[in-house]
Amino acid sequence: MTGAADRVRVAAFAVAGGMFVAFAIWGSLFPFQFEPRTWEEAARLFWLPWHRGPATWSRSDLASNVLLFIPIGLFLTAALDGMGERPGRTLTVPAVVIGCAAALSVSLELCQAFTPYRTASFVDVLAETLGAAIGVCLWRARTDALDARLSAAIVSVTQASLPCRLLFGYCLLFAIAWLLPLDFTLRPREIADKYMHQRLLLPFAPSPEAASSLELGASFAAGVPIGIASVMCGCASGRRSIVSALALAIPALVALEAVQVTVFSRTTDTTSLLALIAAVAAGASVVR
Repeated sequence: MTGAADRVRVAAFAVAGGMFVAFAIWGSLFPFQFEPRTWEEAARLFWLPWHRGPATWSRSDLASNVLLFIPIGLFLTAALDGMGERPGRTLTVPAVVIGCAAALSVSLELCQAFTPYRTASFVDVLAETLGAAIGVCLWRARTDALDARLSAAIVSVTQASLPCRLLFGYCLLFAIAWLLPLDFTLRPREIADKYMHQRLLLPFAPSPEAASSLELGASFAAGVPIGIASVMCGCASGRRSIVSALALAIPALVALEAVQVTVFSRTTDTTSLLALIAAVAAGASVVR
């Protein structure tokens, strides 16, 4: 370690890795309802998908499990590498990270055997361990580039003024709230089910699930601080122009709305997105 900046960077990587571990636990066991079952039955369910063969495996589930563990492998490797003297010359860190990811995956899958509406599977363990290994490889293959980008993001937060830190925190909490309850799915059938039940709506589409006037007003109010943050924060030379602020904030909100499509129990109404964009423009204009 070379100083306080390195310690902050390593701590940030560790916190990010821990947050993704917590998200994996949440996503695997939500809504945390368990039922009694013998360990013999749990083990049978755990191995059953493997015995049934690849023809029965869900490709969307495999993809989501791989993606779920990539950031775990990446951030935990980054944190442990930052604690060593010559991280690029040892295989100890990758072995530890992949081993811990595999242990976490086995634990979660076995717990799923006691959870209604969940499928315990050794196949998922393989996919999640593969995801962690990909994260490790991404960090080791692109250490300099990834470290530079992630470190720049950390510095922009740690060296920002207190108001900007509060606005950064607000934007993070807003993103989480927009995606609650975080029950993501990549299954085409489940996303199609959202559309069929009118929970995936184009702007101003009539539906019992469409956002009410009160909800649109709440979305507008929630978006104003994002517009303020887009102008005030993250620009070393001072405040951004309104155009550059909107060019930053609007794509981020569109991406967030696209991710919300994969949240199964959340109605995705793009009218709310329009209200957010209007609020961001209003917040940015007020600051300028």
